Parts: sequence; structure tokens; C-alpha cells
Amino acid sequence: MGFVKQIFSFLLFISLTIGVSGQKSWTLRECLEHATTNNIQVKQAALMERMSKNNLNESMVNFLPTASAATNYNFTFGNSIDPTSFSFVNENSQSLTMNLSSNLTLFNGLQRVNNVLRNKAELEASANDKQNTINNTALQITNLFLQVLLNKELDMVAKKQVDISTEQLKRTKSQIQSGSLAETAIYEFEAQVARDFASQVQTSNNVSLSLLQLKNALQIEGEEEFEIVPPQSSVIIENVANKNSEQIFRMAVSNQPSIRSAQARIASARFSKKLAWGSLSPSIGLNFNLSDNFFNKASRIVSLSPYQTEPISFRDQLNSNLTKVVGFNLTLPILQGGSRINNIANSKLQQQIRELDLSNQKNSLRQEVQQSYNNARASLENMLANEKVKSSAQKSYEVTEKRYNSGLANAFELDQSRLNYLRAESQYLQAKYTYLLNLKVLDFYQGVPITLE
Repeated sequence: MGFVKQIFSFLLFISLTIGVSGQKSWTLRECLEHATTNNIQVKQAALMERMSKNNLNESMVNFLPTASAATNYNFTFGNSIDPTSFSFVNENSQSLTMNLSSNLTLFNGLQRVNNVLRNKAELEASANDKQNTINNTALQITNLFLQVLLNKELDMVAKKQVDISTEQLKRTKSQIQSGSLAETAIYEFEAQVARDFASQVQTSNNVSLSLLQLKNALQIEGEEEFEIVPPQSSVIIENVANKNSEQIFRMAVSNQPSIRSAQARIASARFSKKLAWGSLSPSIGLNFNLSDNFFNKASRIVSLSPYQTEPISFRDQLNSNLTKVVGFNLTLPILQGGSRINNIANSKLQQQIRELDLSNQKNSLRQEVQQSYNNARASLENMLANEKVKSSAQKSYEVTEKRYNSGLANAFELDQSRLNYLRAESQYLQAKYTYLLNLKVLDFYQGVPITLE
């Protein structure tokens, strides 16, 4: 009994330590919200979405005219040309040239329009990729959360068995003292109490391990204490027999972000094909140019007799040398090594690849839905069967316990009945949570938010 008391004291210390640590307790909703904003894969998908948005913004800005400015200030030693009069100057000089140019594309085969539409489709695909990552993360977190709940219930069952075996040990001691049982009967019950304590230590460890797995999936710092909040009321478990796999598949096709992402990328491929065709079109543009210059040796005649000149001031040169040009340009693509034709051919192939991707996504989704539906049906039958086994095992144990207390059953029979009850209750709990997880997977495919409330 000393060893049993040591184990009990150790477990009591652990429970008190956990109870006073003051850690935050997490509901499933809080876990899912935390994962949505902190999961690395979700963050990566969000960054990809931002890149797609930047590409869309860039393609929209391309509708604006281009503009550039340039200036040159040169020192010339020896002979030079006056850029204002194009006359020869045989001395050191300085010159300043300034230029402002702008170009507006009026038509280029609708390439800019199709580029915007393609980038819109890519942005939609990226947004759906992010949502798909969030959904898959939510499924993973839900699975781990339910595993913690299951391990907690199994731990409660183990604790209940410790209480039962401890109570049986007390009754056995009383019966030995009254002379109705031999003294040797106590050894088996002491051993059973020890075994039950050992089992409870294992179930308690399983709770800690499953909490650690959930904590790691949420990427919470290792030093931070972590605990979960079980549902406030019993989770309503819907009968999967009320569902239809084909109906679930049709709903999944319309709401699953993986399907919407594949559809958006088909649209992107179509606009890419139009963009490639647009490269064969003539391009028409409007251009504007503003230029001015200054030459420090520039002069003008002030008198012919006698012949006299004077330097032209910086301001006067800027006013007189200012040039404004407005014009149109036409570019007609003739031959560029077949690259445009090759791009058109590849864009057609890319569209076919995207269409095959969508077909493959739908086929995979159908298989996943059917498999999940079959798993749910099978786990429902397994849960109902284990529920009956648990009920029968409980009744059998209660009857055997009464027979044992009346001296009509021995300790071995009582122990076997108790073990059968423990095993049946554990198997029922596992079947219940397996079925609950399968139901949540079906909800996921139907676009129903995952919750235990």
C-alpha cells in the first residue's frame, strides 16, 4: 500500500500544480481563430495573396501614360558645337540640356485590359488558396482538439476505475476483518489498485501529450501553459443517415475554395491566351516631348557696324530654345522569330492544363467526400454497437458486483467483469469521437463552420 499512496500523492501534486498555474484555457473557437492568424502556412498563403494584389494594381496603373525626365550638363574643352545654333565654337564651353517626354498607349490589341482581367483571376485564385489553407488548418486543429477531449474522457474513466478498485479494496478489508474472506484475498485487490493507478498515470500522460501536440500546431511558445475548455453542453451528434454523399459532393463543388481556385486559374489562362493573341495587333500611341537647352557661349548680334555681339542670358535661352512636340506612333509587329506564335500555342496548352487540373480536383473531391461519408456511416454503426456493448457490460458488472458482495462470485469474476466494462466504455468513447470527427469533416465539405457549440 505504500507504493499506491506514493502514486496517489504524486498525481494529487500534479493536479494541484496544474490547477494553480493560472494558464489560459482555450475553446475550439479560440484555437481556430488563433490558427487563422498565426499558422505559418496561412501566413505564406496571405503573402501570396498580397503579391497577386500588387500585380493587379500594377496592371491597372499601366493604363496611365508613362513619363520621364532627363538632364545633361557638359563641360567641353576645345572645339565644340553650339547646340542652340549648331555653329562651330573654338573654345572651352558648357552646355545644359533638359528633356521631358511622355507616352500614352491608345491601343495595343486589348493587352492591358486582358492583363488586368488575368491578374484579377489570379488574385481570386490566391484568395481561395488562402481560404483552403485556413480550412485545412481548421480540420487539423479540430482533430487535435477532439483528441484532447477523448483523452480527457478516457482519463476520467481511468480515475473512476481507480475509485472503484479502491472502494473494492476497502470492502475486502472489511470482509477479511469480519472473517467472511480469507486474508489472502486482499493481495489481488491491492495489485489491482496499483495497476489501475498505473493505467491512470498513462491516460494522464496521454492528455499531456495531446495537449502538447495541439499547442505545437497552434505554434504557442513552449514555456506558456496551455489548457482547453470542453464544450459547455453535450455536443449534438447528427445522424449521418440523414445525409447523402452526392448532395454533399454537389455542395462541396460550389463552396470548396480548392475548386474555386482551380476555376479562377482557368479564367486566368483564358485571358492569358487573349493577351498572347493581342501581341499580334498593331500598337498605336500618343507621345509628347518637351525639351530645352542652354549654351554658355551662345551670343547674338547687337550691331552690324561696327559688328558687335552680346551673350544670351540663361533665361532668354530657355525661353527661345523651348521645343514642344506632340505626335502619334504606330508599331506593326512583322517578324520576331516566331515567339508570339509560340506564346499563343503555349497559352492554349496552359488553358487545357488548367481545365484538366479542375477535372482532377473534382474527381479527388468526389473520392474524398465518398470516403468521408463511408467513414462516417461505418463509425456511426461502430458507435451504436459499442454503446450497446457498454450498456451490457455496465449491467453485467453491476450484477457481478452484487453477487460478489453476497459471496456468490469470486474476485477473479469481479475483476474480469470490471475490465470488460472499462474496455467497453473506452471503446465507446473512441468510437464516439471518431464519428464526431467524421461528421465535422462532412460539415467542412458542405461549407459549415466547424464548431462544438
